[in-house]
Amino acid sequence: MEIIDFYKFVEGNPLFRQMSVDDVLFTAYDCPLEGSPVDYSTEKNYFCYVFVGGGRWKTPTEEYTLRAGDAAFLKKGVHRVFKILNGDFCALLIFMPDEFISSVLKHETDLILAEALDEETDSVIPLALNRSLIQYFNSLMNYFSESDPPSKSLLKVKFKELIINIATGGHNPLATRCFKEIAATGRKSIKVVMEENFIFNLKLKDFAALSNRSLASFNRDFTKIYGTTPGKWLKRKRLDYAKYLLETTDLNINEITLESGFENTSHFIRSFKAHFKSAPMTFKKQMLTKV
Repeated sequence: MEIIDFYKFVEGNPLFRQMSVDDVLFTAYDCPLEGSPVDYSTEKNYFCYVFVGGGRWKTPTEEYTLRAGDAAFLKKGVHRVFKILNGDFCALLIFMPDEFISSVLKHETDLILAEALDEETDSVIPLALNRSLIQYFNSLMNYFSESDPPSKSLLKVKFKELIINIATGGHNPLATRCFKEIAATGRKSIKVVMEENFIFNLKLKDFAALSNRSLASFNRDFTKIYGTTPGKWLKRKRLDYAKYLLETTDLNINEITLESGFENTSHFIRSFKAHFKSAPMTFKKQMLTKV
């Protein structure tokens, strides 16, 4: 499946009302979700607050549905999105680079030094919205209806407010953990990058960029961690995931090819047969006879 560079599609697009300051962009995204599913990549993390319609975001481990009045924090990387309702999809999107989140929290030393949480975070983190956050998103949306845009200084304060509100509010521990990891490490964990994005047909340079490394540094660090090359790891990981889908779902071969990150069905079938010594559908039939 073709991956659409979502950030570049939105940035500067005259179809969308938008404002920016310090590499933070917020926009009123107001258009249909064309086709289903669609793989969107973004070089920056983003907040999504849905005003109209709804969508379903799929990761390798979970599915998250956002409807009007819902919000989520989505890490930079690739997200598979399905439209769930007829009509338009309208949302407020706030794109934030790691550097901005890190700079905000590093000025709040107590937030960085606070005890780390044990929960792992997925690439999509739904947000629990209290009255303060709902009012916050609506106040940003109101800027688009004003005759004069807000000053850059005010916008910067508003974007900082969102990070601090979530990090100190106590209602969103997973988002808080994610913010702290961004601020503390500088480089994103290779393991996290690979586990969040292996189902997408990305090039190695894309995985390297997501982990804030050069390709050479990524390859070197990857081999130290996994004891094999990224290419071999990806192939095995995708085959194991395809096997899991055969065992646990009723998806057809074309759907499993897409879901597990292979370029095309013939390549998937050849790879699966070479590794498991059985064609995918033969494997599924054999599995069913054992039940």
